[in-house]
Amino acid sequence: MNRLATRAALALLALALPFASAAESVDAASPLPQAENPFVSGRYEISYPEGYAGAEDTAKALNAIRSAFDRVFRFDGASGDSPARVIILADKAAFDAYVSERIGDTRNQFLFLRYADPARSELVMYPLRDAEGFEAFASPSAYRQLFLQYAYGRASEPPRWIVDGFQAVFENLAYDPKTGTVGIGPAEPWLETAKKLRADPARAIDVEGLLSAVTGDGDTADFYPQAWAFASFLLSSENPDYQRFLHECALLVAGTGQRNDSSQKELTATVRDRFAAYIDPKAADEDFSTWLASQRTFADLVQSGVAAYNAGNYRTAGADLARAAESRPGDPLVSYYRGLVAYAQKDYKSAEAWYRAALERGGDTSTVNWALGLNAYADGRYAESKVYLNTAKSANPARYGKKADEVIAAMPK
Repeated sequence: MNRLATRAALALLALALPFASAAESVDAASPLPQAENPFVSGRYEISYPEGYAGAEDTAKALNAIRSAFDRVFRFDGASGDSPARVIILADKAAFDAYVSERIGDTRNQFLFLRYADPARSELVMYPLRDAEGFEAFASPSAYRQLFLQYAYGRASEPPRWIVDGFQAVFENLAYDPKTGTVGIGPAEPWLETAKKLRADPARAIDVEGLLSAVTGDGDTADFYPQAWAFASFLLSSENPDYQRFLHECALLVAGTGQRNDSSQKELTATVRDRFAAYIDPKAADEDFSTWLASQRTFADLVQSGVAAYNAGNYRTAGADLARAAESRPGDPLVSYYRGLVAYAQKDYKSAEAWYRAALERGGDTSTVNWALGLNAYADGRYAESKVYLNTAKSANPARYGKKADEVIAAMPK
């Protein structure tokens, strides 16, 4: 296939993919770019533009993130492959030019370019923000593409449920530059979508279907969230059968040589058959459904937290709202209700902190200042209370005017 035809085929493929995070192949005849300032550290070779000063910090982060992948799959322990290539470009314009030269198009996110020769494959990035080290690149896109590079570095065509499911899991990673550690965030945003799909008989994919799927089967919009759910189920399961399968699955994907060159169809069948040899797919489907039904979305947690608060179950309310905040730490409603819980427990200092956070995050000025006023009043800080109550009154006189005046009138003279 000539270069022009290859570009056209890749463009058509990209249009057909609802999730643009999939890895893309590049014409093997494309010239290998000359690396600028190549820097090798651990499992990575990073090329960066003149003047870039964050290579060492970025390399530290990339190796920590790769270690997070390896704690699940253990690919690196058996691999003697050359370091993974990362190309850092100066800005989006340079990224567009670089990617367009190779696939005839560009992308709105980072991109793992996969060549027939794995040593030439590369992850292409550019700074998203003015920050030091990996913080300039940190994003779901970066974590997804780093996992794709890791997975395709060990197998030519990993099973689809691994590629889709685990890149969705790992997009929630978070690297802490202060400690050099990698954590994983909550299940949002895929949990609610996966639960809805699983509840729809026309769109639900059972465990056998997930394990059997190859690229091109079905609708990616249906498969991706459910593959995330299945991968998350395996990671969280305490059942030794599922734990053993995940371990053996990694061994099968890694293969016995430098790189597993099995076709996706062959490797998918091998992994699926190993699963069925130890676990009844129908029983697994029931376990999977039970697990998914037990997982609570952000909306579930907020609703249950508010209901517990209204019922006077403040400990339960606080726990549910704290879990909701893990999913969306910037949500003003969650901060406001955490303030109400702290106020009900007479923890006025914490209540004020949560109310202020609610204001900073866009909470209603009148409602939150009313709460701040009552909190300061209960804490004996009457002058502060008066300021908050008058602010609430000014912002919404119809709702808080009379009530604010009554509270102010009741203050000690």
